Amino acid sequence: MGGTIGIYCGASDDLALRKFGESIGLITISPRFDRELSEDAASGPYCFFSTVSKLELHPYGDPPVTITDVKDPIMRFMRSYFKDPYLVAGHIHWSDDVRALSVKTRPRYQQISKWINKNWERLPGGRYYVGPEARSLINRGAEMVNVLPGTADFKIIEV
Repeated sequence: MGGTIGIYCGASDDLALRKFGESIGLITISPRFDRELSEDAASGPYCFFSTVSKLELHPYGDPPVTITDVKDPIMRFMRSYFKDPYLVAGHIHWSDDVRALSVKTRPRYQQISKWINKNWERLPGGRYYVGPEARSLINRGAEMVNVLPGTADFKIIEV
């Protein structure tokens, strides 16, 4: 089951979250071993919070460049971002699928959850948190979305 924290962030909120992660020993890393993480969340929002250095990870595939939370003590991190006029949701996901790994990541997930709860606004319904910059963007008319319009390739079928 694990746990997920939904978030809406502006650039400064994303930076503050990643800095807090660093302060508790987390490293923000790209989902591919052969790529660096972009500072601009809009150009590459999917990443991980890792409890170990990149050299301690266990990439797989051919060539072995992909990493996963079933092989390493990492948490999935979809960074939220603003692309005018949209504020795109993100999340942090802690998995308990592999007990030996979840024991290592759970304390950090709990610390991040506590920090977000203390420093950010919880939206009605309790499923998402809004950082201070994100709140400012919303107040100025930003539209909160789960996916940037025009980027998802899916078809809605009414039954």
